[in-house]
Amino acid sequence: MLDLFSDTPPWQEPLAPGAVVLRRFARERAPALLQAIADVASQSPFRQMVTPGGYTMSVAMTNCGALGWTTDRHGYLYAPVDPVTDQTWPPMPAVFHELALAAAAAGGRIIVPKQANNGVTAAVARKDML
Repeated sequence: MLDLFSDTPPWQEPLAPGAVVLRRFARERAPALLQAIADVASQSPFRQMVTPGGYTMSVAMTNCGALGWTTDRHGYLYAPVDPVTDQTWPPMPAVFHELALAAAAAGGRIIVPKQANNGVTAAVARKDML
């Protein structure tokens, strides 16, 4: 069984061509990630959403960034405003973005900056495709 708290260094576990699990990849960033999650939750608290069928989800969640995934009795949607606080979602913490870029690179992808209508965004490509 995998011990989540051992001192084993990170490693990659191949799943299929072009797909890997990055075991323990975020471990060194854990304190910063936990603080960022707490900061997001202080602005948009965790909540259990209700599905269109009227069921309460078992998972509690919050969102950050330009759009947040939400649901209610009317459906599922990506919304720019938190329905609980009636404020925009908290910004995406830099540590989340940095982790995503590092994970993409470690998994054999590179990030290619791309201009978008609302500023610079990024596209991910396989290294062997460039």
